Amino acid sequence: MEKVLDREEIIERLESKEVMDFANKYNITTMIIFGSIISNEFNVESDVDIAILSHDEIELDNILDIELFLQNLLNREIDVLDLRSEGLDLFLKINILNKGKVLYTKDNRESLDVLYNETDKTYKENENFIHFRKVDVLS
Repeated sequence: MEKVLDREEIIERLESKEVMDFANKYNITTMIIFGSIISNEFNVESDVDIAILSHDEIELDNILDIELFLQNLLNREIDVLDLRSEGLDLFLKINILNKGKVLYTKDNRESLDVLYNETDKTYKENENFIHFRKVDVLS
């Protein structure tokens, strides 16, 4: 039975050359951890939530390959989200960008800054809709 890794050991492995080389294989420019791993709620049964960013949306087969690689490396359930995915909830994306911890960036955060600005623009363009939708849901 493999040792259960603690938070620091998981982060150390995620920042390893092995993971960076693997990320390069899929043209990942940025890797961010978010969720319980960066909070006090993390425990031995927690999964690890990882957001990845590339210049283009990453195909589902590749996301599954990435999850499998990381699950084998960390001996823990992994959830990988593509920050370029059209189906990714706007508020989840905002939360990841604002609160997540960047583990890896290949381009000095350039693509991350572009995504942040795009996301901010999308939010501002839809602010009235979001406000009225909240009012509608709450009433």
